[in-house]
Amino acid sequence: MRDGIPLVYRTFRNSWTVLHVLLVLAGAGALVWWWTEGNLVLLLTAFADTLLAIQNAVGGLVRWPWSRW
Repeated sequence: MRDGIPLVYRTFRNSWTVLHVLLVLAGAGALVWWWTEGNLVLLLTAFADTLLAIQNAVGGLVRWPWSRW
């Protein structure tokens, strides 16, 4: 026990920090790989198309107050 903090807590916290850094680096590496292969544009375009389709579907469910007249 150092500074009143148990060794198990310090070990867990340090392990989680290392794991988190590795996950962020892996995500950044995957993003760079997608970017260099040109597939990131396709992925973002597909996401934007899906988002727009959802917006149109939800927008069609709510009627405008002036559309009744």
